[in-house]
Amino acid sequence: MLGKKILAAALVALAAGAAQAETTFFYSAGAEEISTWTLNDREPVVITSGPFTTGGLQTVTAGAVSASVNAWADPVSGLFKSYTGINMSGTQATNIAYASVRLDVVDTLRFSGPGSTVDVTFTMNYDTTFSGLGMTPFQRVGQIEHFMQVSSDRSVNLTYQVANPTYDPTATCPGGEMGCPPETQQFNTVTEYAGKTLFKEVALGGPNGTYTNGDADNSHYSGVVTLTATVPTNIDITMSYYGGNYSTCFHLASCALETNALHSDYLGLKVDGGTYVSASGYQYQGMAAAVPEPESYAMLVAGLGLISLVARRRSRHQR
Repeated sequence: MLGKKILAAALVALAAGAAQAETTFFYSAGAEEISTWTLNDREPVVITSGPFTTGGLQTVTAGAVSASVNAWADPVSGLFKSYTGINMSGTQATNIAYASVRLDVVDTLRFSGPGSTVDVTFTMNYDTTFSGLGMTPFQRVGQIEHFMQVSSDRSVNLTYQVANPTYDPTATCPGGEMGCPPETQQFNTVTEYAGKTLFKEVALGGPNGTYTNGDADNSHYSGVVTLTATVPTNIDITMSYYGGNYSTCFHLASCALETNALHSDYLGLKVDGGTYVSASGYQYQGMAAAVPEPESYAMLVAGLGLISLVARRRSRHQR
């Protein structure tokens, strides 16, 4: 689909830019009301040094069409919160709106421990709500596409090089279709990856029907993505972390779509029996311990009081 191609091109360009910086925070939004030929397309904002934030809710409007984005990140602790939303109302199914936000972190990690390797665990806690998916079938306008999409993504990737035990400095590379045999490579590249994508698309299929695809629906999704690996100590390891969130309503008359990840994505890193140093000075603390609500404190205090009362009564009976 055209919308997918546009989004893919934008993300590829952004990823290329992210490789040149330690941290890149990106957001954009656009709204277009075709019936009045009103267009408000915000230039993409790219931030490469903190604070990494949209500065509150940012909304662009074009007549009855609006697109909103709100996000902020603290890569030092590993926190990323984001929201994207679309709202349009009308009678002509040709309006367009999109909102997207993305965080890329490229960091160099060096692990230390008593041995030549250590066990590491990366955790990515996520908590996302999709709402507004679904549309009533209608007659296609000409041959144009009609769809809505939401997505919430996160991933972590480790890359490093280790000595190739089969390396032969006298070996030669014939080239051509045969390529180079393994013994000509002095180092082997090792890659470790884990990620989770929540995606849903609802689109017009045929002249007057709808179809859906993706692995999510209007609901609340939460969980933890874990990457466990045994990595060498005392060498540079490149870690790439990506978090993204977007909503799109393409050639629709009405659409109220939201991807709410303000409950947060958290990136955490733990080392079993060792330590690590981040070239960026980041800590990757992950999901913070939950703070009890006031009602929980009240119940806790009441419970402690009851325990104390029972203890005093027992003490009296034993005298």
